[in-house]
Amino acid sequence: MLTMISGLLGVIAFGVLGVTRNLPAALLTHSMSYPKRNLWNFLAVLFAASLAGAVPHADAKAYYAPEDEMIERAEVIAIVDISRVEKAETKSQPFDYGEIAHATVQQTLKGKLPKEIKIYGGESFICAQVHFKPGRFLVFLHHAGEFLVGCNWHLSVRPIKDTEVEWYIPGERNTLSWQSLDTVLVRIQSAPAKPKTK
Repeated sequence: MLTMISGLLGVIAFGVLGVTRNLPAALLTHSMSYPKRNLWNFLAVLFAASLAGAVPHADAKAYYAPEDEMIERAEVIAIVDISRVEKAETKSQPFDYGEIAHATVQQTLKGKLPKEIKIYGGESFICAQVHFKPGRFLVFLHHAGEFLVGCNWHLSVRPIKDTEVEWYIPGERNTLSWQSLDTVLVRIQSAPAKPKTK
């Protein structure tokens, strides 16, 4: 879309340039130099703007980690009960957060957590965000500055219903299905730790 708009602006700019260059010499007298200079300045700005609009942002797409990478990246893995979610305007880097989930930790599988925690979500990154609702969840968290946040966007907050959790289908990259919570916990705890590179 941006490429099409840029191309259109380029065609308009060069079309106007062509018309200006084909004007009879008698019309391009000294008295016309000021409007002509303004036209050239306008066209230069228009052309620069069309080029700037054609370059996409480097961080325009979210990356969703597969199961093994999410387990490895998480500083903390736990089963939590989210009791309430509040709207917020929390400023941070690289994102601001628009939600805070208040949760009670029921079981910790990796890392250490206090009994009561706050998890930040509703990121200002339009392509991927974590949104919370009350209930039980299997969470994969890390710290963004002083805030505890999901380490894999919405995939880092997996809902639990009774004895099942919505989890990765074995052999599929990011396809989920309802599976036995006990089986998934065994898979998480037996996931091989990758050696740290120097």
